[in-house]
Amino acid sequence: MAELLRIAMDDEDGSAQLVVEVEDDEPGMVRASRVGDRMREASVSLEEALAPIRRAAEATLRTFQAAQPTTVELEFGVKLNASAGAVLTKAGVEGHIVVKLGWEKNDSGA
Repeated sequence: MAELLRIAMDDEDGSAQLVVEVEDDEPGMVRASRVGDRMREASVSLEEALAPIRRAAEATLRTFQAAQPTTVELEFGVKLNASAGAVLTKAGVEGHIVVKLGWEKNDSGA
């Protein structure tokens, strides 16, 4: 059965929260209140959870920019987890990162 995970967000007054649905068998799930409630508390803020994903995106982008494409599109499947924070999801048996590169033809005659 799915449960709700409350994740604090780093805002000016510290009151913003994101609630996401997670499976109740996820590692790190800790009851927030009385038995029977389906709301859990995340161990890190949303920004802390997403920081490693952001760094992975930056490193991936730098790698593919070396090919000098006109456009680079990255797609990461991200799953929020109570103890691990943000995790790259699986597509089949591999981690989920989709990279699309595009080049536009230069019609300037040069």
